[in-house]
Amino acid sequence: MSELLSSAPRLMLKGTDSDLGGGTITSVVITGVVVVFIGLILLIIAVSVYGKIFHSLNQRKDAKAKAEAEAKIREAAKGAPVPEAKVVSNTAAPVIEDGIEEEIVAVIAAAIAAMGAASGKKLALRSIKTSKGARSAWANAGISENTRPF
Repeated sequence: MSELLSSAPRLMLKGTDSDLGGGTITSVVITGVVVVFIGLILLIIAVSVYGKIFHSLNQRKDAKAKAEAEAKIREAAKGAPVPEAKVVSNTAAPVIEDGIEEEIVAVIAAAIAAMGAASGKKLALRSIKTSKGARSAWANAGISENTRPF
């Protein structure tokens, strides 16, 4: 048994050359570099082809939307009556707490109207109150300092 264990390293190396020559190492390195660059070139080509495909699809979609918009404009220009927008205010005036300036109320109302116009919903301002914080400024600073992410 000990004879078999002692001859194991010789058996593994038998018939193989343990010293690689400089030419073999050079050819392996050059082959590896060439394969990597060919892979990178193929990836660049694939990404650019995908970009061109999606760019052409987006151009078609934009052209179709533009054509539809022009058709609507032509239809409206032919004399079709444009319905007038009616301004109906069925909401009561907002309840405003004392001490809040009129400019602040106007800015808040304009911001809410802009948000409503962007989302397509009609939003109404019902009341404006100053916030009454339950904690002092020092307590808020301590909480924000101790709960901030690392």
